[in-house]
Amino acid sequence: MSAAIDIPTLPVAQIRAMSLIANPSPSFEELGSVVDADPALTAALLRAANSAASSPVDRVRTARIAMVRIGASETRRLVMSIALSQSFGSIAESGIDEAEMWRHLIATGVLADATAWGDVRHSEAFTAGLLHDLGRLAMAAQDPQRYGKVVTLVHRGVPAIDAERTVFGMNHCQWGESIGRAWGFPSEIVDAIGEHHVGSQHGLSWIVTRARELAASLGIGDGLTPPEPPEPGSEAALLPVVEHLGGEEAVMQRVEWYSGAFRAA
Repeated sequence: MSAAIDIPTLPVAQIRAMSLIANPSPSFEELGSVVDADPALTAALLRAANSAASSPVDRVRTARIAMVRIGASETRRLVMSIALSQSFGSIAESGIDEAEMWRHLIATGVLADATAWGDVRHSEAFTAGLLHDLGRLAMAAQDPQRYGKVVTLVHRGVPAIDAERTVFGMNHCQWGESIGRAWGFPSEIVDAIGEHHVGSQHGLSWIVTRARELAASLGIGDGLTPPEPPEPGSEAALLPVVEHLGGEEAVMQRVEWYSGAFRAA
């Protein structure tokens, strides 16, 4: 089945940034080569490194020092997050609550990272959480008027998955999976993008779905539908992830830290 929109083509700067998806442990030199090619990334890293959450003593004035302050792992995550937002531009014309959707993606990444266990690496879990609604971002950015019809159907009570299939011929999970494969994402992340709404899950897909549910328990919706917290006694409700991160306030502060970097980019 094909959609009436094309696989997005990334600018060179975003291609370099998104290549980090397949590199969970980049060196500072590798990160620096990506950041130096995009002034927006430099601005975002400086904002993150100089924020109160980073406990700055002296203000950082260069991207290289900013990377050292916040660490290679956090730098990679910020770079990927900002590259993703730059790849699609505004989706507000579609009727999606853009700010809420980005909070949802960031929170899902943060909570997936904290949920990761067994063979699933934390860096991989954050990436999959951040990217899981890739298909929805692409649909809404490339054809906002058409996605507006999806929003209208959802407001009338039609489940979002069904509304997308009615309007586009496929849902955002299927379209995101297609984009992920075309862009050369690791197969585990592609599977998590495609499976985060299916019933039977394991591994990374299971982690992303539970993280989405935990984000909803904090009152964070996906920008399209109101948050539906997990049922008491469900798998997500039994996970002590939020508590391990320091409680709801600590999680929300972490989400805001990433969001602040977005605003600087």
